[in-house]
Amino acid sequence: MIYDPPGFMTDFARIPGQREQWSRAVSGWFDERIAVEEATLRGQPCQFYNQVTTPTVGEPIEQEIMWNGFSGTLRNRYGRAQALAVGDQLVPLTQRIDGPGWYYTGGQWQSLFYRPQDEYCEWRVTRDGSGRITRVTFTSEPPEYWEALNGETLANFNREPRYPTVGDPDLLLELYHEYVSPEVQYEDLICAEDLIDYSDPDEPAVIYAKGTYNPYNRWNTTDGLMHLTQPANTLSAEIKLAAAATVLRTQGHDRPISDPDALIACARYGGLNRSSDPTIGATVNELAALGFAITLRNPVGLYMDHLDVTGWAGPDGMPVDPSWFRVLRGQAGLIEHAVFEVPSRKGFTVSDITIGGEPIQVGGQLAEHITVKLVGIASQPGRFSNGPVGCAPGRCCAEVANPNFLHYLNPGQACPPGMVRAFDYGERAASERAAFEPVLAAAPVHRRRRIPHGSRV
Repeated sequence: MIYDPPGFMTDFARIPGQREQWSRAVSGWFDERIAVEEATLRGQPCQFYNQVTTPTVGEPIEQEIMWNGFSGTLRNRYGRAQALAVGDQLVPLTQRIDGPGWYYTGGQWQSLFYRPQDEYCEWRVTRDGSGRITRVTFTSEPPEYWEALNGETLANFNREPRYPTVGDPDLLLELYHEYVSPEVQYEDLICAEDLIDYSDPDEPAVIYAKGTYNPYNRWNTTDGLMHLTQPANTLSAEIKLAAAATVLRTQGHDRPISDPDALIACARYGGLNRSSDPTIGATVNELAALGFAITLRNPVGLYMDHLDVTGWAGPDGMPVDPSWFRVLRGQAGLIEHAVFEVPSRKGFTVSDITIGGEPIQVGGQLAEHITVKLVGIASQPGRFSNGPVGCAPGRCCAEVANPNFLHYLNPGQACPPGMVRAFDYGERAASERAAFEPVLAAAPVHRRRRIPHGSRV
């Protein structure tokens, strides 16, 4: 077999050899992560596998892992009201909201933006001259797909160019014309100079070279939307997360870790404050604990599954028609690009719609009703009997003033002032417990809004 493009999108069919090269890249990402997990397991077999080299044996179980499309990171940091306001805004790449240290440094990045919508579902609001919302466009398309359309050599997990693609810049531009604007010029889409990260001043790193595709180009940020921009919203990140989650974990006295938040903090395989990554990790880990061989279903991708318009009403009080959410790329259940807008014949706008009686004012209100997913495959139950391994080096801390928001720290780092250790409560000093307990007890509970991860098999 070969790995198909996400959502079975057909653009690569117009480029001879592109589908095969895409499959080699995806297969390569699988093999890279399998090697990492084999090292982590120290002689135990890896339960994650690559279907190109290891065909699925027996009758597979397909597991849809689902979560809410609105950013858990924003909600956990700000609470719902402020999160909705922030969610529609672009943020400079020098000011990432995920957590301290997760940003690029250098003057170039200050003028490049991303959407802080980190559930593998991003959106852009279009308003009329009076500020009323006329449409909300959504995407789950990975940036690697668009790099491949430009013929880039896709990077491995060490950011080294490893997987060549043919590409077709003319087709790249054609698709931007079709889905974003006829005003797009090819020169707008590529880097005019090297984009260099100076986070380590001794070893500046070229992240995107001059002449290569710029995923933060203006037509995908300030002036349009084509694919995902949040730096952690990538296809390779999905593969990394799924592979790492097949490793069973334990902490202290051989106690297995299964809580989604504690598990991700221990294994350090994704965004602590998201709804998606802890949900994906915990679901995969449950299957691993049952001894399954585990992989991701072809085509590998992150997808919007559906928009739930239950409780939505127009100004006349009539229910909203689900067909107003139109799939533009991908297919039903594997949605990569979609738009929600009211047909012009109705005579009103998106801003005239209410959700549970609340008027729509921002795009995040729609994202709260989108279900996002990936699809895993589990086969050969009981084949594996791996023992757990310890936590990855490093520490997880919670903000004292906002225990809902968690931070990774590097190995050897202590929690800075205003933070205390999380998920190793018994190891905290008495002074930390005294500072943390009353705040935690009084904190509002809005940690997650997840769909139960065992809900659909």
